Amino acid sequence: MAARRCPRTCILLLRPNLWKCAPYHSSLAYLYCVRSNPPPALSQTRQYAVPRAPKAAAYSDVFTLAEIPRASFESVISRNGDSFKRLSPEQYYDCAQRFTSAIKQGSSPWAVSLSGKDSISAEVLHELACVMRQIQGPRSADAFATAMWASASELGYRPSTLSLSRQLIRSGAYGRMPQLRKVEARFKQLVSTGKDPDALTAEGELLFEQGRFDVAVATLRRALRAGSASFEWKPYCELCLGKALLKLGRRKEARTVLEALSEAGLVEADIELSNMLRASDRDKAEQHMYAAACNGRPDMFSHLSEMALEGAASATDDGRSSEDRRRWAMEWSRLADARTER
Repeated sequence: MAARRCPRTCILLLRPNLWKCAPYHSSLAYLYCVRSNPPPALSQTRQYAVPRAPKAAAYSDVFTLAEIPRASFESVISRNGDSFKRLSPEQYYDCAQRFTSAIKQGSSPWAVSLSGKDSISAEVLHELACVMRQIQGPRSADAFATAMWASASELGYRPSTLSLSRQLIRSGAYGRMPQLRKVEARFKQLVSTGKDPDALTAEGELLFEQGRFDVAVATLRRALRAGSASFEWKPYCELCLGKALLKLGRRKEARTVLEALSEAGLVEADIELSNMLRASDRDKAEQHMYAAACNGRPDMFSHLSEMALEGAASATDDGRSSEDRRRWAMEWSRLADARTER
């Protein structure tokens, strides 16, 4: 079955290779962006960690472009096709320089607002944050992404409020950064309307992380009922729903949800299914592991090797000899090593 191409939005920028599609496309993982100007793809990125807020005197040490040259912007923008076309790479970088200068001159990094000839729109701030999230290496890139989303949120830009709130939830930093409480308050306002499916999805994920699985299921189902054509995080709403149902012991419901997502091309669903079925249906579990391994999760080859060794060590009635399973274990291990070295 051909894999469905994932929506081309700014939420593609974070989690690598979670959709079973062309290598240059990825998941709907965290970021929210306006559909009218969507980034299509991503390269592999580091695990996101929200930077701790530095003291005021140290802001200039953290918010610096010293390790983020103009070429870094050009590289990110070029590999994202038509995603960042509002400005040229040089103009985006100039905006980043103006943002940096404002912080050095005393502006709060979490509420930078420029006017006159130096003004930067909320839309551009949001896109700058998306670019920063794809720059590998310097910790200042993560700090800039957080500050730019916070500043765009301060200007009332919903996509930035959603993106940063979801990052905080996923990183375990939600409610722990006083500087971002206003962003969290705006997020809660979106949730309270009961009409924003993306906000409800993030709220459901927060409840899941808190271990409140019953409430998470109810919230995620509210999101699905409120869904519309612009419901960008729908696959991740369904994924979290499946995981929450599994936590509640409702395996049949969970499997139905996760298998539909697997068919649609969401690799995270294959990973959940492989874990769920490993003890009860090894063949199915191996199929889902293999699908995930071939579509951006080479670590799953190691799990396939482990399963093959387990099978070799125990008696089986599927006609496969212990020697055959050991050979497969070696092959899976070789593939895992080969993918890791790339």
